[in-house]
Amino acid sequence: MGDFLGFYLKKGEVLKLKSIVMTAVVSAFLLTGTAQAAMTLHEIGRAPFYQPPLTSVDDLKKMVQTEEMDVKRGFDLTPQADLYPAFMDQIFKADIEAVEFEKGSKFEWMFYKKKGKGAPQVVKDVTWGNDKPFPGYKFYIDNDGNRYTFAVPLGCGNIALMGVSPIPAAAVVPPVVSPVAAPVVANKSPRCNMVVSPVEAFCGEMVTIDAASSTDTDGNVVKMIVAFLDSQGQMVSEEVVDGLQAEVAMPCGANTVKVIVTDDDGAKGASPECITDVSSISRVGFLADAGYYHQFDPGKYLFGRIGIEYKLTHDWSLLGLVGGAAHVDGSDGESAFLIDALAEYKWSRYYVDFGVGGWITDGDDDNPAEDSQLDFVLGLGARVYGEPDAFNTSLFVEMRSAFDEFDELGEYGRFGFGVRFRF
Repeated sequence: MGDFLGFYLKKGEVLKLKSIVMTAVVSAFLLTGTAQAAMTLHEIGRAPFYQPPLTSVDDLKKMVQTEEMDVKRGFDLTPQADLYPAFMDQIFKADIEAVEFEKGSKFEWMFYKKKGKGAPQVVKDVTWGNDKPFPGYKFYIDNDGNRYTFAVPLGCGNIALMGVSPIPAAAVVPPVVSPVAAPVVANKSPRCNMVVSPVEAFCGEMVTIDAASSTDTDGNVVKMIVAFLDSQGQMVSEEVVDGLQAEVAMPCGANTVKVIVTDDDGAKGASPECITDVSSISRVGFLADAGYYHQFDPGKYLFGRIGIEYKLTHDWSLLGLVGGAAHVDGSDGESAFLIDALAEYKWSRYYVDFGVGGWITDGDDDNPAEDSQLDFVLGLGARVYGEPDAFNTSLFVEMRSAFDEFDELGEYGRFGFGVRFRF
């Protein structure tokens, strides 16, 4: 009996030990899952709920209207699913404020769509971890005695809940006992209005921001904040200007300029009239040519070149090209290495190139059809695909001849055509 009781006690201890171990494992798993639910966000726009980026409160309201079913699906994934009717009822009359969300801003959850497509998904416990703040809208929705604080980034339209608190009690205003007390009038925000010139400029080129027509009903507008944003709504640069007129450098990658004006009491004001689309153009681009030369001597060549374009103005550019011309047929001629320096003038979709080029071969220097020479190069082309400041394709014709062989152009000159890609 004693042996059996000893065995029973040992078995009970084993069961107790197993229970302790299982409890520890489950606790560790739950703690790990909780830690993995947290997310630090460093970039806006990679998984947008809505595109394109928001630029006004009207854009926000339009998004909620057009994406109403997806907004409901998003709420259904959150602990506040019953908040959806109040949200849809109040957002169109809510006091929506444009703010900058600083590093460390926290959100209980946030709607998004993977790569901007498909059904909405929700991520919980989000913290903004970028040193640069992001612009967005902030507003409140009241429901069942609680006030819910919402945020929507301009660059992606993701709807996020920042927190919930009781609706504050209405302040009790004591009666005015002095008949001579002057009423306190709150300072009104100024109204922004601006003109940007030019709206298309090279990176680093100065553009004029003129907000002198901004107004303030109870004071004076004294300064402005000029912010350039990229296509995702992320800030590219920001500058505080004393006064309402300034020349600022167009930063590379800018797609929008936004101005906020400040009055002499420190109140800030913005408006849709102070958000303008702009275009920053890089002066440097890459290009590649492929084509055919014909020499009546005779000789036939296939040529290719790569190079760099530097834009002096919107009409004039300098091209530097290197490549080769392979001799593929004909009784005369030799394959050559090409080095060309050209000036280019553009108008509409057309362009003309002219300049000098090196035709370098290891052929017979006494044979005009085979020797190395310095050429005069003349070409004419037309863009057939794409836009001027983006990837595009053009077709061109070209003639090249040595400077000392103009009198024998019909015999030793090379005439061709090709296709040009600009990147």
